[in-house]
Amino acid sequence: MATITVYDKKSKRSAEPDDLTDLIGPDKHTVWVDMLGPNDDDLALLRDVFKFHPLSIEDTRNHWQRGKVDEYADYLFTILNPVEWGTNRPVFRELDIFIGCNYVVTVHRGDEPLLANVQERIERLSTMPTSGFLLYAILDIVVDGYFPVLDQLQEQIEDLGDQVLAEPSQKMLNQLFDMKKTLVDMWRILWPQRDIPNKIMHHDLPFLDEDALTHYLRDVSDHLMWIAEMVNTFRDTLTGTLDLYMSAVSNRLNVVVNRLTIVTVLIGLLTVISGFYGMNFNDTWPPFGTVWGVPFVLALMIGLVTGLLLLFKKLDWL
Repeated sequence: MATITVYDKKSKRSAEPDDLTDLIGPDKHTVWVDMLGPNDDDLALLRDVFKFHPLSIEDTRNHWQRGKVDEYADYLFTILNPVEWGTNRPVFRELDIFIGCNYVVTVHRGDEPLLANVQERIERLSTMPTSGFLLYAILDIVVDGYFPVLDQLQEQIEDLGDQVLAEPSQKMLNQLFDMKKTLVDMWRILWPQRDIPNKIMHHDLPFLDEDALTHYLRDVSDHLMWIAEMVNTFRDTLTGTLDLYMSAVSNRLNVVVNRLTIVTVLIGLLTVISGFYGMNFNDTWPPFGTVWGVPFVLALMIGLVTGLLLLFKKLDWL
């Protein structure tokens, strides 16, 4: 289903698909066609009215693609990947954009809330937006959507670091690996998008006023570079957290082994003393017949155990 908005110098209005043939052309209105789907009627518009290449039309039907820019004779085709924070992880979408002499066509499978923000920004302008400025506004708002996700990722990584220091567990290790996979996926999506503003600026197309857009697109490019650097920083931080987890687990294992060693030494000591009296000696000391013999041996065991425990505590083994 296509929604068509026509921008004049000081107003905007809606239009029908049958009006597109008269609306498309240089030195006319700026037309924004937003397609949800696309369905068969939308594909017919892309093919018969806009005359888009079959390969770019096919890309609108094959979703979950990464960002790119393709140049054709009289239009540009761009794929962006908006993001939002889902259930403890970022969720990426695909937004396909065609930009021509006086039109922009956006295609997306589900609802795209970022486009409402683009509408609000366009309505605040005092002049008619060009197709190039529409493309910039969409690109800028898509990139701005990454910053809240980065904040959520940073908070999760910091929480995981604190938990690793407090009490490492197998569940936490699974969370660390899930986070690492999330950052790898985010980097794979960000990497091709970093070059999109630069590629747009270097295309010598008559319908793009490069002088007017250069500073805007350069700002978006700087934001994308900063986002990519932050993702790299998060990956390094997460790698350090994984190393910290392994060290914490190793330290806990050492503590357990030390305590088991202490218990073994104490049990061995008691076994030696008690085993001595189980041997077939005719005479022993204290003699078996004395009243104080058994209490003396028990006191000896308690004294030796207490002495070893004090020694281990002094050596910081406990």
